[in-house]
Amino acid sequence: MELKGIYPIVPTPFYDDGAVDYKSIERLIDLMAGKGVHGLAIMGALGEGPKITDDERSKIISLYRSHMPKDMHLVVGVRAPATDPAKLMAEKARELGADALLLGPHGIQKDKPLLEYYQQVSDAAKIPCIIHDYPAVTGITMTVDLITKMFETAENVKYIKLEEPPTGAKIQALQKTLGKKLKVFGALGGMYAFEELQLGAVGIMTGFVYAELLVQLYNLTQANKWDEAAELFYDFLPLNRWEFQPGIGISLRKKLLQRIGVFESAKVRHPGADADEKTVEQMLQIIKHLQKKGYALKPD
Repeated sequence: MELKGIYPIVPTPFYDDGAVDYKSIERLIDLMAGKGVHGLAIMGALGEGPKITDDERSKIISLYRSHMPKDMHLVVGVRAPATDPAKLMAEKARELGADALLLGPHGIQKDKPLLEYYQQVSDAAKIPCIIHDYPAVTGITMTVDLITKMFETAENVKYIKLEEPPTGAKIQALQKTLGKKLKVFGALGGMYAFEELQLGAVGIMTGFVYAELLVQLYNLTQANKWDEAAELFYDFLPLNRWEFQPGIGISLRKKLLQRIGVFESAKVRHPGADADEKTVEQMLQIIKHLQKKGYALKPD
C-alpha cells in the first residue's frame, strides 16, 4: 500500500455537552469524499486525540472505516506518554481498520528512548507508520540524524509528516541522508504546500477545510503544471494562514464546518480556546474574496 496525495486531518465533532457527535462524523466523511481526497487522518492534534477516551476512540475508528469509501485510506493518530500504551493503541487501531498510523512521540527529549519507542510501536502496529514531527505541539524536537535512524531501523516507519519550520530546509537535509527512501507529507496548515511539493513531498496532510483546493494543487503539480499550481496556491494561501492560527485553529475550522452545515456544534473540548466572532468574520471575508475571484466555496 502506498500513501500519496491529499489526506485532510479532520476535527472530531462534539455536541455542546461534550459528547461525540457521530452523525456529524458521517457528514464530514461524505463532504471530504466529495472533494476527491485520497484519505483521511483522524485523532491527531486537530482531532483532539488526547481528549478522547479509549471507548470513544474505538467507536470513532470503526465508524470512519465503515462509512469511508473503500478506496480511501484511513490514517489514525497514535501518541502516548509511554511505549506500552502506544503499542496497545497501535494494535487496536489496526484491528479496527486503520491503514496507517500517524505516530506522535512520547514526552522524553532523549534520542535513544525516542528511537526505541518508534521501533517498538511501529513493530506492534504492523502497518505503515508516519512520524509526526511537530515540536510546537508535542514539545519534542527530532533531529535529522534521529529521523534517519528511525527510517533505517524501524521496518514499518515509511513516512514523515514534517511540521518543523523551515520545512523546506529539513526536507532537503533528510533527502541527503535518506534519498528516495524518504516520503514526506507536508503539513502546517498547508502554508508551504506548493514549495513542499516542489521539493518532492508525496502529498499534503493538514486540516484545511477547503481540501478540494489542495486536491487541485496536487493534481496540477503531478501534471507538471507548475505555473497554474503557483497561481492557485497564491490565491488561497491567505485562507490557509487564517485557518491555521495557533490556539484557535481547531475552533475556526469547527465554526466553518458548522456554518457549512456539516457539524451541529463547534464545541472544542476543554481545555481549548474558542475563536471570537470578529476573527470568524475576518475569515469569512477571505472566503468572500475568493468567491469573487470565481472559487466555488461554501458558505456562499
